[in-house]
Amino acid sequence: MTASSWVRLVFVVAVGLVFQVAVLDDVTVFGAHPDVMILVAACAGMAAGPQRGAIAGFTAGLAADLVVNLPYGLSPLTFVLVGFGTGLLRANLAARDVESTEAATCVAAAAAGTLFYALLGALTGRSGMLGFVTVYALVVVTLGAVVLSWPVLRSLRWVFAGSQDRLGLAVPRGGSAV
Repeated sequence: MTASSWVRLVFVVAVGLVFQVAVLDDVTVFGAHPDVMILVAACAGMAAGPQRGAIAGFTAGLAADLVVNLPYGLSPLTFVLVGFGTGLLRANLAARDVESTEAATCVAAAAAGTLFYALLGALTGRSGMLGFVTVYALVVVTLGAVVLSWPVLRSLRWVFAGSQDRLGLAVPRGGSAV
């Protein structure tokens, strides 16, 4: 990653964290709220591939852990796996840039990450992480991701704009290597 990509990533994560705390935490449905930070990790993997998705996921997870009351490190671990997994999925898909498919994949990754977060929380001994609260959180995070996935995906494309070899693939996108 270039220095300008790092600066843009920190900027997007900071804006996402402020938006999460100032706006989304007040949007509560069934005791849950949308989560833009896990969406940052998913969209980074979709925009830039598995390695940069993991880096962005770790960065977003560290920022998210500053404002939650769970063991420190749970968000970075979850978000790294979400960013890497989404990037790996994107790298293995056909080399098509279908924005709606990419957004839908980010939404699904955010939902899967939310479930994984709840499972890890339960494994670390936090009571109340699994049950109806998890179902409500999955629904609310998924609906929030549907609304926020396109702007977040565009933001992460901007973060990684100008980076060499966007997905880290050996074959150029859209054609053969010859």
